[in-house]
Amino acid sequence: MPGTGDALGLVRNGNYDGRLDVLTSTEAALDYLEMQADQWYEGDLMLSLAAYNAGAGTVNRALRQAQSQGLKGDYWDLSLPHETMQYVPKLKAIATIINAPEEYGVSLPEIQVDPAFAKVKLAHAVTLSEASQLLDVSQTALAELNPGLLNGSIDPRSAQTLLVPEEVDTQMLAQLSQGGNQASESNQAVAQNKLCQYASR
Repeated sequence: MPGTGDALGLVRNGNYDGRLDVLTSTEAALDYLEMQADQWYEGDLMLSLAAYNAGAGTVNRALRQAQSQGLKGDYWDLSLPHETMQYVPKLKAIATIINAPEEYGVSLPEIQVDPAFAKVKLAHAVTLSEASQLLDVSQTALAELNPGLLNGSIDPRSAQTLLVPEEVDTQMLAQLSQGGNQASESNQAVAQNKLCQYASR
């Protein structure tokens, strides 16, 4: 939600929405779950997940009500909206199955261990159209990897990292990171080393 994103420091303006950015939104969501668990629920992630779904106010009221009835106040003691009472068990079930699929007769697709994208750190503004031409990658593919870019361009004042398909040539990535200008061999090497570090994270 906008207010939650703002509280977590996600940039949101007419050009960029950090809530839609694959990297920043994932990191913020994980930070939010841990922060809520520590702040309100003595580290109880199940209650934090419930609050993520229903809102902290709803969970906190249910928690106080349960405790007033002499209950401990863990997730299973609470009377929460139906959606939330289904939400947390579903997450736990999915995690359990993924952890040991053979025990449940489930065959999961293989997940590639290698990164699916590379991260390019930019110090200059660039449009997805320009990046597409330089990298020989479709503009649609770049837009799908970077949904936080609302007007088809990246401005380092809002976001500095552009996600690109992993298979893009590293020399082209180095050129993009330097503004599309031809750089000296030493500068190219430094840029390529940095880009390889980003891609391996």
